[in-house]
Amino acid sequence: MAQTYHDDDEFLGKAYDARLIKRLIPYARPYLGLVFWGTAFMLLAAACELVIPLIVRDTVNGPFIVLGDQASTPAAKNGAWATLGWFAFGFVGLVAVQFVARFGNTYLFQKLGQKAVLDLRQDAYAHIQRLPLRFFDRNPVGRLVTRVTSDVEAIGEVFASGLVQLAGDAIIVVGALTLMMFLSWQLALFVVAGIPVMALLTWVFRGRARGAFREMRVKLAVVNSFLNETIQGWRITRIFGTEKQMADKFDCRSADYRDATYRTVFNFSLFFPIVEIAGTGTVLLVVWWGTRSIFGGSLDYGTFFAFFLYTPMMFRPIREMSEKYNVLQSAMASAERLFRILDTKNDVENPAEPKAPSITGEIEFRNVWFAYNDEEWVLKDVSFKVAAGSSVALVGATGSGKTTIISLLMRFYDIQRGSILIDGVDIREMNKDHLRTAFSLVLQDVFLFAGTVLDNIRLGNKDISREQVEAAAKVVHAHEFIESLNGSYDAIVAERGATFSAGQRQLLAFARALAYDPKILVLDEATSNIDSETEALIQDALAQLMQGRTAVVVAHRLSTITHSDNILVLHKGEVVEQGTHNQLLQQGGRYAKLYQLQFSNGANAETKAG
Repeated sequence: MAQTYHDDDEFLGKAYDARLIKRLIPYARPYLGLVFWGTAFMLLAAACELVIPLIVRDTVNGPFIVLGDQASTPAAKNGAWATLGWFAFGFVGLVAVQFVARFGNTYLFQKLGQKAVLDLRQDAYAHIQRLPLRFFDRNPVGRLVTRVTSDVEAIGEVFASGLVQLAGDAIIVVGALTLMMFLSWQLALFVVAGIPVMALLTWVFRGRARGAFREMRVKLAVVNSFLNETIQGWRITRIFGTEKQMADKFDCRSADYRDATYRTVFNFSLFFPIVEIAGTGTVLLVVWWGTRSIFGGSLDYGTFFAFFLYTPMMFRPIREMSEKYNVLQSAMASAERLFRILDTKNDVENPAEPKAPSITGEIEFRNVWFAYNDEEWVLKDVSFKVAAGSSVALVGATGSGKTTIISLLMRFYDIQRGSILIDGVDIREMNKDHLRTAFSLVLQDVFLFAGTVLDNIRLGNKDISREQVEAAAKVVHAHEFIESLNGSYDAIVAERGATFSAGQRQLLAFARALAYDPKILVLDEATSNIDSETEALIQDALAQLMQGRTAVVVAHRLSTITHSDNILVLHKGEVVEQGTHNQLLQQGGRYAKLYQLQFSNGANAETKAG
């Protein structure tokens, strides 16, 4: 249960990274209409907010002064009431326009964010699907799920409430400051004096929040990793009775995450009251100087009231910028991680001019060398040939290279030396999709998807009819147990087929392989989870399944491959023996020893050879 794979979660880059923004822009480009109208609404809302204090100033300096003056004539007062009515009408209208503008701005940019997130998530998923097996060897599933879900969602904040909204806040700050300087530059200086204080507080908060936020992300990653690992390994936990120990470990990790969250909450709880106090102090300075100026005759009441409205208007965006800074920083970190995956090159590429031969199933390995890394060869100068329609079995201890040969055959990896040919054509010269349509693969650990039995057999391929699925199931003796299910072929399959026995899952895998009518059938220890009674049924089905097809079989139990046309014995990446079952027994070599080991003293094929 080691804590690993969290380096990416510790990364928190800039709040604004021009390189990443440049790469995100194409996801907004298809929706320029939303950007245009959202920006227009934002500017309109900002304009309304800036104009409202001016209306208040003119209202106070105009109708209010006349109505409060005892010396005003009735005609002047009637005119003041009429003017006040127009001011009130204009004020209400301006507030209504501001409401519509804010709604339009928020709705359109949120819509933009969701559309961009959808496109980005689809691109990320499609790219991951195309990456070679080597990529998945190095990246845990949990990390990839986080990239396509949480990280993409965080990136959406750049579009929904990020840079454009920050620009809107900046317009309000600059606009308010400009208008205040125009109304009274002396009084505006008191407001300006508060800006460095706010900036300093924001800078200090940003540093503290950055560290706390990073720690919170790391602790959350630890919790998610532990949760994913222990839920998948619940059988082991139950068998060994370690539920209490696992619960204690989870409690410890959860408590660490809680404490990290507390530190983040503390920073926010401390920052905002301090900002309010700083803002209040600025207002007190405005009141003090404004009162002196009014009684000194250098300032009117209307301008004084306008400053009361403009001052919080100045500080609110500055305060909110600190929050948006964290949002943008998180989004940029998520974008960095996601683009790192999107930039991962597929080192198993289709050729520029791929060949698409009609595949009959002849296989040839010609002096093949392969290593997963540069340190150790897994296959060393492996050569063999399988005639179309014949069967070859691969035997050897764990790590001898059996499964590697299968992976190379379907070009999940590319070899370093030599060549692999199908019907005389190097597989590197073929389109990968064309190559793989010739194969059906049955693994020891059968993976079943959430959905129906029918969906799991044909894997969404609508070209395979229900009748073809049922025919395939009958051949491999899966039809009987499928018919016994509630819903038959439309029965719902639980996650990973948890409600089926290992044998039933294997039968479904055989039905899936047959439904695709492959030219080459690959069985990677496919009968190791089958009980003896089910195996008797499956052996007959396999004989029919292999008829007219090339079969490559990796088997633990040697009893399942005695009728193979050719058997390759692998040892440390080399083919040390090959021949039929009887030929290899007569040679008295490694295969004969493995066979004798399995069947000596009454042992049977349940004993594993590798």
